Amino acid sequence: MKNIYILLLTLICLPVSSQSKNNDLDLIKICIQNYFDGYIERDIVKLNNAFDTENGTMKVPVNINGKITAYENKYFKDLMPQWGSRDKLPEAVLNNCALHILNIDIDNSKIATAKISMKVDDITYIDILSLQKINDNWKITNKMYYVSTN
Repeated sequence: MKNIYILLLTLICLPVSSQSKNNDLDLIKICIQNYFDGYIERDIVKLNNAFDTENGTMKVPVNINGKITAYENKYFKDLMPQWGSRDKLPEAVLNNCALHILNIDIDNSKIATAKISMKVDDITYIDILSLQKINDNWKITNKMYYVSTN
């Protein structure tokens, strides 16, 4: 009888857990889409919706004489106004931009990582994003990237 209760409990809890993970996956994809759209559209509202603008950081390469010598932290609260106020991209460039989500890994509906590829004009960025659920909203809390040569 005990085994039947365990089986029933498992069958009831499994769909709830799966639904929660699917919901988190959808919300993370929306967060990443806000990042991409905000970046290419120069839309500060979408960028602020995607990023933790209180404590979030990005690793930025320190380039000395054409060589990366280190990485420094830049706060999103300082970067978002810069990204949002750049000159608008021409329509032809916007039409050629592309976002590819390569991987998302969610742990316990609290933290996640994502690897994405963003083509902007003739540059392709590969980003590794750390995301956390903050006040029931997924936010990018850390980002590191490189420019792909392919």
